[in-house]
Amino acid sequence: MLWTEKYRPKKIEDVIGNEEAKQEVVKWLIGWFTGNKEYPGVLLAGPPGIGKTSFVYALANQFNLHVVELNASDVRTAQHIYAKVGSIGGASTLDAFTGSGPRRNILLFFDEVDGIDPKADTGGLSAILDIANKKEVPIIAAANFPDPVKHKDLLNTFKYITFRPLTPRQIIILLKRIAANEGIAVSDELLNNIATKVNGDARLAVNLLQEASHGLDIDITLTPMENLPFEELIRRLTNSYNINEIRNLLNSNSNQIEDVFYTYYDLITRSNNTSFEDKVRLLDYCIKLNEMFGRMNKKRSFYLFRYILTLMPWFIYSANRAGIVYDGRIPAYRFKLFIQNRKYRDHLNEVYTDRLKMILHESYRKFVTETLPTIKFIDIKDEILEDLLTKVI
Repeated sequence: MLWTEKYRPKKIEDVIGNEEAKQEVVKWLIGWFTGNKEYPGVLLAGPPGIGKTSFVYALANQFNLHVVELNASDVRTAQHIYAKVGSIGGASTLDAFTGSGPRRNILLFFDEVDGIDPKADTGGLSAILDIANKKEVPIIAAANFPDPVKHKDLLNTFKYITFRPLTPRQIIILLKRIAANEGIAVSDELLNNIATKVNGDARLAVNLLQEASHGLDIDITLTPMENLPFEELIRRLTNSYNINEIRNLLNSNSNQIEDVFYTYYDLITRSNNTSFEDKVRLLDYCIKLNEMFGRMNKKRSFYLFRYILTLMPWFIYSANRAGIVYDGRIPAYRFKLFIQNRKYRDHLNEVYTDRLKMILHESYRKFVTETLPTIKFIDIKDEILEDLLTKVI
């Protein structure tokens, strides 16, 4: 069991740090139940891993509230939010959900609310504000980095409370408490090493302590891995045989994870170092992951990303063990990325519209994603295609 879950605070005083912020929330909640509903909700803002969600659950536990949580990265549109919440505003007890048990007031919690885009996620923020303004149940929202423009209405409506990263001293107090409960001996050097390198992220600190208790090298985990150039990311991934390092590389560069997947697919299909049995096994991985990426992108089912992040490290680890190596060649599928800048895109649109559509009898999308990457292997006779090759590729 992960220690971050095992030692999730049960009481407000168990949540280390952010004393003033915690007091503000408590004061707001007491005011809510005594009739002071100036603010329809509270927005907790601060970087991930510093205790926002843990505090909400500790607060609810101490006030005997039932938390109904919606992760706004998964439930984003107005339709989905209303479907999840339903008539919860009119039912302030659990009777509406269980039909039995003690009566408890409800606390509605929207986590990662900054994952909602007001333009792309139709009516999502408006739905949250609509539910909040009815003032039927207390609402707390949490955000890592709310955008002052995109989330302006939320910031103007909710009470804004900042949670700050923990200090190294607070991190050490937390780790010592957990180590004592686990009955493990940890050196001051290890504690200081963790506390000074996690930048106030309590969740990461606890995870590192658990890894260290199993004999893992935390320096591998703490190696700078964020915002790597794609070429460097692929080289580091293909050269790694440590599952934790691979996982951390992917987590730190999650914006490139789909590119990583398709690159590995390309490497697997043309690898000469991999047995037939291993290729079949790895391609089975590819089918599952490709289906997840497709569903996530087409239906905006972003909850699938957590499963992708779970499967991808094992997929890459298995591929590396099977002999997959990066040879420095640009995968064929990435040719489409070369035409994303305006100059090349405009040229391609002009050529495709005037001539290629009649020549190829296929859609623009299929041409960009399937035909273009293979044109270089065709014996070109048509002058339009020759011109395309010289100016686009």
